[in-house]
Amino acid sequence: MRNFCRFTLLEVVIALVILSLSLAGMLRLLTHSQNRISRAEEQWREMHMLTQGAEYILLAGSEEDLSVPDDIFPYHDHRIDCTVEDAEGIPEELSSQENQLPLKKWTITLYRSADHAERLKVIIDRLDYSAKEADSEAQ
Repeated sequence: MRNFCRFTLLEVVIALVILSLSLAGMLRLLTHSQNRISRAEEQWREMHMLTQGAEYILLAGSEEDLSVPDDIFPYHDHRIDCTVEDAEGIPEELSSQENQLPLKKWTITLYRSADHAERLKVIIDRLDYSAKEADSEAQ
C-alpha cells in the first residue's frame, strides 16, 4: 500500500495567502527604501552644491563680487546667493579692542531655480580683512 503525502485545498490557499502577504510587504519595503535613497541623494547633491559655492565665495574673499561663475557652479536648476552684514551680539569689551578687525556675517544660501525655494543655508562668521587693508592704505 502506497502512502502519498497530499495537501488539501485549504492548506494550499493558506500557503498562497501567506506568500502573497510576504511579497506585498517586501515590495512595500523596497519602495520605501527607494524613496529614502532618492531623498538622501538629493540632500547630498544640494549639500555638495552649497559647499562648492561657499568655498568659491569664501576663497574669492571680496564683498564686491559675491557671484559664482558658471564654470565653478554648473548647476542651472539651482543658484547661490550671498549676503554680508555686520555680526551682531558681540560683547562690547571684545568689539572695542584696539586693532580689532570687524566681524562680518556671511550668509550663503542655495535656492532651487524652478520655484525659488530656499533649500540650504550656511552662516559663516568671518573677520573683515578689507578694513585692515583700507587702514594701511590710508596711512
